[in-house]
Amino acid sequence: MTIQTSVSLSPFTLARMDIHVFRADVAKPVVTSFGIMDSRATVLLRLEDSDGTFGWGEIWGNFPSITSEYRARLAGWALPSLTMGKPVTDPAAFMAGVSAALGVLAVQSDEPGPIGGIIAGLDQALWDLAARRAKLPLRRLLGADAPDQVPAYASGLNPTDGVETVIACRASGFRRFKLKIGFGDDIDHPNLEKIRRDMLDGEHLYTDANMRWQPNEAVEKLRGLAPFDLGWVEEPIRADQPATAWRAVKAAMTMPLAGGENLRGDAAFTDALEWLDFMQPDVGKLGGVSGCLAIARQALEGGVTYCPHWLSGGIGLLHSANLLAAAGGDGVLEVDANVNPLRDAVSGDAVHIRDGDAHLPTGPGIGVDVDVDAMDRWRVSHETFGPD
Repeated sequence: MTIQTSVSLSPFTLARMDIHVFRADVAKPVVTSFGIMDSRATVLLRLEDSDGTFGWGEIWGNFPSITSEYRARLAGWALPSLTMGKPVTDPAAFMAGVSAALGVLAVQSDEPGPIGGIIAGLDQALWDLAARRAKLPLRRLLGADAPDQVPAYASGLNPTDGVETVIACRASGFRRFKLKIGFGDDIDHPNLEKIRRDMLDGEHLYTDANMRWQPNEAVEKLRGLAPFDLGWVEEPIRADQPATAWRAVKAAMTMPLAGGENLRGDAAFTDALEWLDFMQPDVGKLGGVSGCLAIARQALEGGVTYCPHWLSGGIGLLHSANLLAAAGGDGVLEVDANVNPLRDAVSGDAVHIRDGDAHLPTGPGIGVDVDVDAMDRWRVSHETFGPD
């Protein structure tokens, strides 16, 4: 696989890899229909070439959060021998080789998720490095006319204080909001009624059921959601349900259907174009920049809107934002509204929300460096690797 870039990339050699794990307890947990996150973790992967240019990636691991430490150890075990001292002329082609080399391990270990996560984090770092070498924002390396801002929405609104969070996010510049549902009609419907009642002109409300319902149950639940004028309902059933189940759900809906973060394999994304209105691949799960850009372009060609999924740290957020800007279309950027000191320490004010849009850094790559020393109080581990 190759990705056409806006400028020709000069070859480089990978010389160093750092893998950092940070974890912070939070007083206000993130609540979903499948579980609770009472801490936030991030695994950051930093690549450096022989010229000293660097790039950052983030290895997905937000739930269950105990997976973060394991994925960092897995990355440190599996990736250095495939990367350190290796020449890179085409990031996507290089990553295709890494993915192929790890394919047997993913099957033998029965861990396609963790293997996919470390591949995605490496891919992100490689593209960030390449864009910094080209002295271009990542989005403009991937698309010469990519804008510096994209529409955004405040995500992850909890069922216990979603109404209050909407008010706070509106004051921060958001005009779109996504509420977690799947907790029962006695909780979901009053929350939706309160938020919808107070919404302003031009604002939009989305929901995420986090795969909560069985297909037959989902059909009834979706009919009950019809009065709330929702911009979409996300993952009402499990992502791995058969096409017949998804078709039945789609037929019952009077509002758009969103999903994609938990699909696996090219065929799954091709099939889902039949029933999804919004395609939501996750840059930390599905091949990083290389994989998600391919999915985004396939979706857009099929008449489906691309909206990157992301609910973790600052590096993945910036990669998601650059992907959306490069891909184009009418998609919106997911921005976690929950407390996350690790995200804030990494990306800080790099993404400015104003009048409903996320304004992105204009520096090369994803536009930020990470001060890991300033995050030392949250550090769990740090490993460094170089050529043998």
